[in-house]
Amino acid sequence: MVGYQVMKKLNWQNMTHKKLFILLFICLTIFSCKDYYNEAIEWIDNIESELTIKEVKDYQPEYIEIDWDNPQIIDNQKWYLITKIKGNNDVSGMSHYLVFVENKYQYRESKK
Repeated sequence: MVGYQVMKKLNWQNMTHKKLFILLFICLTIFSCKDYYNEAIEWIDNIESELTIKEVKDYQPEYIEIDWDNPQIIDNQKWYLITKIKGNNDVSGMSHYLVFVENKYQYRESKK
């Protein structure tokens, strides 16, 4: 009877350790994925007006992907879509654009 109780207790403790390990693993996985959304918006908002497309490309951080090959042309403006921000899972569905006039940066446009 005592051996059975010891085995039962050890099995319960083993299951508890497994659950704790799984929970810890899930938490580490979730929290270790850096979301660069705020940094990206800050970088965009601090781009100096009148920089050329080449200058902005050279200054672009590695955590942002911009579709430089397919701008949307609106009136005399070129809108370049930010296609990816590393680690960002934007549930609001916002799209961000860099707007250039005559190949000079003007502002950020955000749309839903």
